[in-house]
Amino acid sequence: MKKEMSEIKRRALLAKQRLKMGYWQRMQEERDRVSDSTSDRAVIESARCARRNEFERTNKMALGDDFTERDEKLYCRVRDMLDKDEDVMNPIGQLVEREIFDKLDDGNKQRYILELSAKFRELRERYYKEKSKYV
Repeated sequence: MKKEMSEIKRRALLAKQRLKMGYWQRMQEERDRVSDSTSDRAVIESARCARRNEFERTNKMALGDDFTERDEKLYCRVRDMLDKDEDVMNPIGQLVEREIFDKLDDGNKQRYILELSAKFRELRERYYKEKSKYV
């Protein structure tokens, strides 16, 4: 029960910080800017989805979600790799954590590679969306 209360308090603190920092006003301004600049429904929905994903990521990071923390570390590695060279020859080979990979059996090695490649595609897409947002 005490742990639940502390999580509720953390969520309330996050909500209060978002209000103080003008998070929702910025979101409204960005939504208005996107809707004014285009009437394409797909673009508006894509922007909305990106904002939702960013919000969920920051919320999970603030709450101390271990999976999100690992994903952010992996994203930093992907971002650095793509910043150096966007045409990376062996991205999965560069992202594999050898000490973990060497301990796995053959079936788990395949699963690890497949999950890592799916995560790489997702993080690469996020990289290009963020890059185009700031350019």
